[in-house]
Amino acid sequence: MKDILNLSTDGLSYVELHAATYALVLRKHGSNLYDTISDAVTDHLCLHVASKIADVSGDEDFLLQLDKRFSEHQKGAEMLTDVFDYLDRVYLKNHGKTGQETVGKLAITLWRECVINNPRIRRRMSSCMLRMIAEERTGAAKADWDALKKVNSMLFVLGEPIYVEEFETRMLEETKLYYRALAVKRIDIDDSPAYLCSVEQWLQDEMDRCDHFMQPRTKHPLFTTVRNEVLNEMSQSILHNATSGIVNMLRNSQVVNLQRLYRLFSTMDELDGIPDAIFNHVREIGKAIVLNVENERNPTQFVEQFFKFKEKYDTILVEAFERNRAIESQCNQAYQLVANMNPRSPESLSLYLDQMLRKPPKDMSENELEGVFVKAMGLFRLFNEKDEFEQYYRKHLRKRLLQKRSASDDNERTFIGKLRDHCGFAFTSKMETMFNDMFTSADLTRSFRDVQNNVPGLKDVDLDVTVLTMGVWPMMKTYSNPIVLPKQCQDAVKAFEWHYGQLHSGRKLNWQLNMGRADIKAAFPSGKYELSVSTLQMCVLMCFQGEQSQGGPRLSLQTIGDMTGLSGDELKVSLEALTCVSGKDILVKSPPGNEMSPTDVFELNKAFKSKTARVKILSSSSKRETDQERSVTRGKLTDDRKPQIEAAIVRIMKAKKRLDYNSIVLEVTSQVRNRFLPTPGDIKKHLEGLIDRDFIERDPDDRKVYLYRR
Repeated sequence: MKDILNLSTDGLSYVELHAATYALVLRKHGSNLYDTISDAVTDHLCLHVASKIADVSGDEDFLLQLDKRFSEHQKGAEMLTDVFDYLDRVYLKNHGKTGQETVGKLAITLWRECVINNPRIRRRMSSCMLRMIAEERTGAAKADWDALKKVNSMLFVLGEPIYVEEFETRMLEETKLYYRALAVKRIDIDDSPAYLCSVEQWLQDEMDRCDHFMQPRTKHPLFTTVRNEVLNEMSQSILHNATSGIVNMLRNSQVVNLQRLYRLFSTMDELDGIPDAIFNHVREIGKAIVLNVENERNPTQFVEQFFKFKEKYDTILVEAFERNRAIESQCNQAYQLVANMNPRSPESLSLYLDQMLRKPPKDMSENELEGVFVKAMGLFRLFNEKDEFEQYYRKHLRKRLLQKRSASDDNERTFIGKLRDHCGFAFTSKMETMFNDMFTSADLTRSFRDVQNNVPGLKDVDLDVTVLTMGVWPMMKTYSNPIVLPKQCQDAVKAFEWHYGQLHSGRKLNWQLNMGRADIKAAFPSGKYELSVSTLQMCVLMCFQGEQSQGGPRLSLQTIGDMTGLSGDELKVSLEALTCVSGKDILVKSPPGNEMSPTDVFELNKAFKSKTARVKILSSSSKRETDQERSVTRGKLTDDRKPQIEAAIVRIMKAKKRLDYNSIVLEVTSQVRNRFLPTPGDIKKHLEGLIDRDFIERDPDDRKVYLYRR
């Protein structure tokens, strides 16, 4: 047996040895034979192998000698398995004691007990391996990966618990202490990006070591150990570094550094505070945009800055954070908070779109305009009160359509289509009807032309009427006193009313003269011009008709008001447009100045001169509402929301029959949130109103529960 273990088998006969084993087992000497084998292997390992290994000098030579001896012992164990095969198959199977191993396994077990557990070898083996790894980490020396791999493989062959106990556990503890000290040292020296580069390199180095000379099972605990010390424990110092942390990376769009940050932190649970840090930063940047005084004065600038702000962080979200759901959710919450922080955001977006749809920049392509629409929808989706945007958008759309100032009907319909796709047909139905009214009115005007051409007195007036559907077009204006049109216009209006009555019996027309425009031919000493003015401005100018040869009449503001039926702001705004705009000052005011008073006197400007034969006097363009106008808009919104909230409550109660107050609030909010977010107070108020009208009632036993009555 000694020769087998020493691999000196030239003079041995396998047949004779196998026959001897067979004979001993048959004669019931299997137990003695098994003990003899165990004693022989033990003596060989303890007396000849372990001592020689322990005497080897040099760490690498020691480990290589350990592996070499183990490889020889494995070959000897294989030979013993072949020779004593009958002992394993017959004796151990039928008469072996509990816990007895096959001869081959016994040889390996004895290697562990006699060699690995030898005090001189065990202590030295672990210290050699750990010392070689430590020296490589510090750069003092390059470890012999082959020797380390062979010894680790040996330990794993002896059993996974042996590998863990003799190497993995000790190595992980040494690793923890090393990187803990290294992290504390480097975090004070490096800025966050430089430190993260080091972290990435440290982790990669450890993974390379593991791949080359450790077992696969060690990879995860090794990675976790290093990461915890250099990343988890230092996360707050990395993220919140005042000069180089995540805020600085975000502010300066350091995508590469953010990619590395995310790549490393994504290995940890919940990204260890990154989403919250991004939320706080995005919120503060957005808040600065909202509070900017210039943005407060200029709605278009506010919207454009918001687009750039959102585009910047959306790009970072995609390129640096791979659209991580947690981070994306926090970004969207910050965007929504910023968008609704400015109560005028819906109005500002509508004004911005009004400008784009009236007159987009000359160098803007269709694709670029489509990009603007996409950005606008991104902001629109953030609004809590989408119905407020709808109200402003319809108001501005009304002016574009009636004043024929839309650059393209296709562009108008494209954006309305995007609103419809997001909010449903009900949201855009009134806008669609506004377009239909324009088309049907064009047909109506063409039919009126035939009538007009057959009436001699109407040929001098070219009347173009747009018939609008009541309740669809926003903010129809009524006047306390009827506006007095010039005689020619009055005749044309009566003719149109007669013609419309012939086509639509029983319908009544309510004229909205403040939305119309007119073209007037006028003669001045400097030449003849065609003036394009609003209908109200036309009424004012016609007061000065017919006396140019005498120098023209001089009329007071009060007199003009009496002659036209205009009063208040309508009259003042019309006169301001005709007197106070340089180059378009058709009238002259005495005394000069922009302030209007009832005693001011006006006359035609005999010195009027223009480079173009057609002079366009613009009516007030879309502008931001005053606080008073906004108060009126808010009141109308409140009135419009009342039936929507009540209808939602009735639908829910009819379906559920019985619900508590909190459930009603949740259900109602879910149903109407596509248009606005009602407050619990609003829902409570409308609940009380429905109780008063006997639609619902309170449960007698629980006042927080409501019952459907019908």
